[in-house]
Amino acid sequence: MRPFLLFPAKGLLTWAAMLIVSAAACAAETAVPVPLPLWSGKPPNFLEHAPAEVTNEKGTITNVSEPTISVYRPPDDRQTGMAIVVCAGGGYGALDWKTHVVYAAQVFGPRGVTVIGLKYRTRPPYTGPNETIQAIALQDAKRAIRTVRHQADQWHLDRHKIGIAGYSAGANLAMNLAANFDDGNATSADPIERESSRPDFAIGLATWHWRQKESPFRFRKNTPPVFLVHATNDGIKGGAPIELPQAIKADLEKLGVPVHMEVFDEGGHGVGNLIPQRVKNGFPPAKWPELFLHWFAALPPPASKP
Repeated sequence: MRPFLLFPAKGLLTWAAMLIVSAAACAAETAVPVPLPLWSGKPPNFLEHAPAEVTNEKGTITNVSEPTISVYRPPDDRQTGMAIVVCAGGGYGALDWKTHVVYAAQVFGPRGVTVIGLKYRTRPPYTGPNETIQAIALQDAKRAIRTVRHQADQWHLDRHKIGIAGYSAGANLAMNLAANFDDGNATSADPIERESSRPDFAIGLATWHWRQKESPFRFRKNTPPVFLVHATNDGIKGGAPIELPQAIKADLEKLGVPVHMEVFDEGGHGVGNLIPQRVKNGFPPAKWPELFLHWFAALPPPASKP
């Protein structure tokens, strides 16, 4: 998979720097995309003098204070135009990047889907109650959707097939965005901020809200279609009880929003993890990408598009 480079009007990177990065990436023949900052300057709620970000040997990232996206591009001859912004899990305190983003890219890439890993901000280094880190991460998710939509033509994407997926706390973020998107600011000097932050679909994998069973999300009639994956044995020893996605599904059905829930009797809180060995051996929960793509393709076209 090859990385895209970002060319926003306000210049997240200079032309010269982008050419250097592009040449280096091509020369190295690497599948690791160049992380792209979401804002050209300091993001809102920027944390001054934050400690350094850390990535451990398992590919888990902590101390995130500068949000970025990493674009994993499918082969040109399989490009479908669909893009999924993937939010790794980790309780809003870490991002299980390798398991949730890299492995998702390995599965969706051959199916022609662009995977865009969102490195959203975490606690630590941020402090405060749960609602504070949720709000800051939501800013990052909104900006990610706006950025991808703004770059859709250059990245050969369909502006109306840009969605968000998340694992555990990342699923919390995905559902939060599905409930709290906006149409953009038409008067903003930043063209990215003029774009809608509404995803065209949202995927919740082992959706979590601090082990609660009740849904905190207040959806709307124009909430995008939602696809949920959960295991019956989740929430027994930590994780997320199945009552949470069940409540989400019931709320969406009352609003008439398309929603589908796949339930498995195995997988626990890692039900959505696309670990290569699981994919290779046909582990039932690891088939959710095919189930999602089939379900989404069968949906009727929306009455209006963002």
